[in-house]
Amino acid sequence: RDMNDPFELLPEDAEYLDANHFGKWRKVCEGNRKLGLIIEEFAVPKGYFPETSCLMILVPAGYPASPFDMFYFDPPLGKIDGRELGALAFEEHFRRSWQRWSRHYQWTPGEDNLASHVEYVFNELRTGAS
Repeated sequence: RDMNDPFELLPEDAEYLDANHFGKWRKVCEGNRKLGLIIEEFAVPKGYFPETSCLMILVPAGYPASPFDMFYFDPPLGKIDGRELGALAFEEHFRRSWQRWSRHYQWTPGEDNLASHVEYVFNELRTGAS
């Protein structure tokens, strides 16, 4: 395996990332097992600070049959109105500290993919912003 390309994304995943103006995204790996996708300058909905952050998604070994779970930000997000965000923690991945958003949903193999997971992230952020 090419170390500059640590794992394969589905062709539709790369197309989705490029089509949605996520021009700065990269695949990362740590050791043999931990794989991730980082979207730089991810625009978060109004109601949060900062306005952009890096979004990181851990990629399970069995993807796409195995589900994505949770999502991570660096720098961490906060609410402009000062309200507390629930189910957050900090974890170290890929030599940096990430704010983990512990959110879970029913994954449907064959239907869900990276695009549906990123849409889930947007919806969770939108719901939490109001």
